[in-house]
Amino acid sequence: MDIEALRAFKYVVESGSISQAAERLNYSQSNVTTKIHKLEQQLKTNLLYRHNRGCIVTPKGEELFQYALQIFKTIELAECAMQDQDHPKGSLKIGSMETTAAVRLPEILACYHKQFPLVELSLQTSPTKQLVEAILQFEMDAAFVSGPIVHTHLHAETVFKEKMLLIFPKEQPNLELESATILVFRAGCSYRFQLEKYLRYVGIKSYRLMELGSLEAIVGCAAAGLGITLLPEAIYDTYSKYYNLSYSELPEEFSIIDTQLISHKENPSIALQHFQQLLKKQHIEK
Repeated sequence: MDIEALRAFKYVVESGSISQAAERLNYSQSNVTTKIHKLEQQLKTNLLYRHNRGCIVTPKGEELFQYALQIFKTIELAECAMQDQDHPKGSLKIGSMETTAAVRLPEILACYHKQFPLVELSLQTSPTKQLVEAILQFEMDAAFVSGPIVHTHLHAETVFKEKMLLIFPKEQPNLELESATILVFRAGCSYRFQLEKYLRYVGIKSYRLMELGSLEAIVGCAAAGLGITLLPEAIYDTYSKYYNLSYSELPEEFSIIDTQLISHKENPSIALQHFQQLLKKQHIEK
């Protein structure tokens, strides 16, 4: 199998566009089209559905794409294994819950970048459920998720303990959960799951949910009186300086949530190992 044809296919699937893949590879569009056509001929199956606005991967194409992710991750790891152990290169793809990315990671990532400037860092935010799946598929090297995470293929270590607070506008001191709109991230968010579990615990089975796409939107809508939300105390401490917010504490079984760093057990990335060591060092110093 032509590795460059497989790389071109991978980029087309990721971008949904032959032109964008060609630009990324510095190829002509016809070159990319030819490579994928030869790949389809070799495998005797259609890998892409073509349409006026781009491409959509076929079921067989999706299967090949998953293999491609593993193949290129293995190539990257092999290259990293040949490097100087003390001066890693390559990429380090970090995933995180948005709340953790907002208040916990800037200092950590800056420190890592200063120590290992040759590593190309990237950060992507998603709910815990999607982050776990991304690690299992080798789409990311490590991710900060809400624990506990138990999986035979994953290494998980608690790095932070978050105290959760029920947050609402300061102008509404008499909080009435029964009539409040619940402001949450999309499905798969562990904080959303925790809040819904607490509502069931206090006997509230029917409530209104409003899904919002960013931490700033949730905090801003809570401050404006649109609803209530459940967020870490560190988030409240940061945003209450700029928004009129108040909070209520929850029973301990609902208020303490572990944030864990997870990674695939079969990912021997040197850059990742240095990141894990940095986290441990900072945890000990604090």
